Amino acid sequence: MNLDIFLNTSPALNLTTSLVMVAVALALIFIGRKIAKVLAFIAGGIVLALLVLTYLDQYLGGVLTIAGAVVGFLVGGVLAIVLLRLGIGIAMGIISYYIAVWAGAELIVGILVGLVFFAVGFLLADKILSVITAVLGALIAVQALIFLGLPFIVSLSIAVILAVLGMYVQLRKS
Repeated sequence: MNLDIFLNTSPALNLTTSLVMVAVALALIFIGRKIAKVLAFIAGGIVLALLVLTYLDQYLGGVLTIAGAVVGFLVGGVLAIVLLRLGIGIAMGIISYYIAVWAGAELIVGILVGLVFFAVGFLLADKILSVITAVLGALIAVQALIFLGLPFIVSLSIAVILAVLGMYVQLRKS
């Protein structure tokens, strides 16, 4: 990571940036799955609401277009959460297929491995999302703690402990 942006800034800005990074890291570590689902809901909702506004305004107009956009937002949000689960399954299937082929498996075996891991990813999407967000939050925490002046090994140790606690908290709720 290029740290040049932190070299010529004021100590107050560095402290503020580091504290914001710590807050984001803690949020991802302990409630990252919920954050990911909320962001997916909002993004999917906005996309479908804008599509409804764009294409139905000329037919409905006025209040009906706004009502359609609200319904589109809700439907798009729910659809995005479902597609998030599907996307995790597809990603796991593709990655495991390529790993199997790279390891020397035949094409059919690679496809079967990919299908099995697709099913595993789809069924365990919430747990996978919990682990991924906890790890990403821990990576941000390491950087933030280093920026605050802690040695790397101390920052890494704290981040690993936080990641394990975050996984426990998130997986306990699922």
